[in-house]
Amino acid sequence: MQSIGLKELCDVLREYKNSKVVLTFHTIGDRDGVGSAVALSKYFTNATVVTPDFITNNARKMLTYLNYADVVKSRPPEDAELVLVLDANNLFALGKLQPFLSQSKARVIFIDHHAPHNELTMNAAMLNDESYNSTASIVYEVLKELGAGITREIAILLLNGISADSADMQNSSPQTFSQISELLKISKTEFSFFSDYFHSSIPASSKLQVIHDVFGAKVEAVGNYIIIYGRAGEHANVTADNALKLDADAAVFWVFGKTEASISARLRSPLDKKLKIHLGLIMEDVAKMVGGNGGGHAAAAGAYGPKIGAADIAGMEVVRRVKEALERGG
Repeated sequence: MQSIGLKELCDVLREYKNSKVVLTFHTIGDRDGVGSAVALSKYFTNATVVTPDFITNNARKMLTYLNYADVVKSRPPEDAELVLVLDANNLFALGKLQPFLSQSKARVIFIDHHAPHNELTMNAAMLNDESYNSTASIVYEVLKELGAGITREIAILLLNGISADSADMQNSSPQTFSQISELLKISKTEFSFFSDYFHSSIPASSKLQVIHDVFGAKVEAVGNYIIIYGRAGEHANVTADNALKLDADAAVFWVFGKTEASISARLRSPLDKKLKIHLGLIMEDVAKMVGGNGGGHAAAAGAYGPKIGAADIAGMEVVRRVKEALERGG
C-alpha cells in the first residue's frame, strides 16, 4: 500500500478529471460515505457512483432531498480507469465489489479517516488521516484544493457527512467547525436542520425500541466511570449514542440481525486519549469473532459479520476490553 498526501491525491484527480471514474464506499453506505462519493463525483466529467450492496435510510433520504435518488448505481463499468474508495480503508469493507477491485486494471485510491487497516490486500494508494472527523471533511479540502465549485447541493452532501460522523460535535476539531461554518453559508441552511430533518423521519416504534434498549441495559460503575451495555433490538449504533447522552462514559451494544450480527461501541470524548484506547482497532480485531469486518474512530466504532450466534460473545469481549481501559484510568 502506498500512502499519499492531499496534494498528491489532487494531482491524480486532475490527471483523471476527464477519464472514466468509479466512486464507491463501504457496505451499507451511510451519509458520510455516500455523501462524500456523490460530492466528489461532481468534479469529474464521466463518473459513476456505485454501492457494494445498499445504503442506509438516512443516506437515501439525503439523496432524495437533493433529487439525487437515482445517482447511486448497483454495478460499476468494467472499463473504469480510476476507482476511488471513500470512507473505507480495506478491501473487506467493500462486499460484493471485492472481485471487481481485485480484477480491475484501474488505478485504485482509498480515501478515509479511520485508523489504518493492516489488511488492505491489494496494490492501491491511500490517503488516511484521522485528524479529520469524517471523509466528507477530507473531500471538502480536496475540492477546495482542486479549485472546484462548491454548489449548494455539494455543501449539503458534505454537511451531512460531517454532522453524521461528529458524535454530537464531540468528534470535532477547530477545522471541523470552520468547515461547517463555510458550508452552512453556501448551503443557506441552519445546522439544526440536519438533526431535525432526519430525527423527524424516524418512526415512533424505533424511538421506543431504542429507549427500551437503553433502560433495559446493564449499567456498571468501573472506577470513576459508567459503562452501559447489552443487546439492542434494532440499531446498536443509535442505542450506544443515546446511552452517552444519559451521561455514560462508555457504551457497547449489539444486535442479532436476520443475516448478520452488528456491534457498536462509544466512548465519551476525550476518554480515548486519556485512557489510550482505540475502539476502531478493538472492533477490527473482534469482528473476526463474527466472521466479518470492523473498524472506526478511537471513540466510536462498529463491527458486523454473518456469525449471528457469536454476537453475545463478541459484544462481551468488547465490553471486557473497554472495562480494562476504564479500570486503568481509575
